[in-house]
Amino acid sequence: MNRNQRIRPLASVSCVLLLLLTSACGKKGGMPPMPPAVVQTAPALKMDTPVIIQAFGNTEEQKSVDVAPQVSGTLLKTLIADGAAVTNGQPLFLIDPSDYAARVRQAEGLVAADKANLDLNRLTLERNRPLLEKELISAENFDTLKTRVEAASAQLSADGATLEQAKLSLSRCTVSSPLAGLCSKRYVDDGNLVAAGMTRLINIRSYDPMIVEFSVSEQYLPLIQRSMAEGEMRIEVGRPDDTNRLSGTVRSVDNAVNPLTGTIMLRGDVPNPDKKLWSQQFVEIRLTAGVIHEAIMVPESAVQFGKNGSYLYVVPADRFAVTTNGPVVVTNSVAEMRPVKTGVRNEGRFQIVEGVAANENVVALGQLMLYPGAKVMDLAKVPSGGAPGPTGGPK
Repeated sequence: MNRNQRIRPLASVSCVLLLLLTSACGKKGGMPPMPPAVVQTAPALKMDTPVIIQAFGNTEEQKSVDVAPQVSGTLLKTLIADGAAVTNGQPLFLIDPSDYAARVRQAEGLVAADKANLDLNRLTLERNRPLLEKELISAENFDTLKTRVEAASAQLSADGATLEQAKLSLSRCTVSSPLAGLCSKRYVDDGNLVAAGMTRLINIRSYDPMIVEFSVSEQYLPLIQRSMAEGEMRIEVGRPDDTNRLSGTVRSVDNAVNPLTGTIMLRGDVPNPDKKLWSQQFVEIRLTAGVIHEAIMVPESAVQFGKNGSYLYVVPADRFAVTTNGPVVVTNSVAEMRPVKTGVRNEGRFQIVEGVAANENVVALGQLMLYPGAKVMDLAKVPSGGAPGPTGGPK
């Protein structure tokens, strides 16, 4: 038996099976209709929607000061603990004041001597004034006395300035905080010799308010500029692991777009009285850049993304009929796939700029089994106490 003779019986059997299947399908009842796809729908709502821009950034202290002594000497005592919160003007360190106290006393002695010398020269001048009028002394001698008074007065001024400098140096032996903030660890132990303007004693950072620096895409620049022209732009800042957010405002926008990233830098101020934010911390930012009035909003889950762009499914509302067996769904609703243009995203919703009108029903869940023209049924709309009945329109 050749190969063609073996194939003919197989072909005959296939034809018989095909005829049997065709005959079975043609009998009363035939193949059962495909049930409608079970979906969950939601209406497209028209509402005023704030434009929220999500970003990430870093915190930065308002001020950071490295505290250094203004006089040299031995560090006698540290008056604060590592990491302490300090106020403006609070004493931090004490430098040995012995040498500076001695300089003050020395300068005070010079000033006292200068005052006595000035008083003597003035008295001598006044005693010789009548003698000049009677021409008992020469004008030259009288001018010499007058010059001595002026020189004594100048010396008193110079030594007075030396006394003031000595007192200032003595006061600087107590190193005080130049701002309110949080201290770092101390960098010098007691007993070490510190140099004026050279030795770093401690660092203090001001954390209230806190600066936040972040970048957003340059596509938002016109929106940000318009919002800033209208008033303050609000921001909400928080750590990724914390649901609590601190409110603040945008301080400034950078004057150039970063050509490498296509972003623009913004800086904001955030009140931080409880020190919830720390310097150089990674944070999440929500920037409110205006409000879109009467925006068409749909659930975020309704919007699908394909190779040709964004789309979603729109369906009309299901109809219901009451029978002896209870309420049944008369499903004449079919899914219509529509390409859409999306806008802003806010509170779990997407703005639909084009493609959907207000109050139209969109499929929020169950798109996996959908295709254009597929029958759909929303179980959430079946009356309570009734089970879904036969599908399809009444005959």
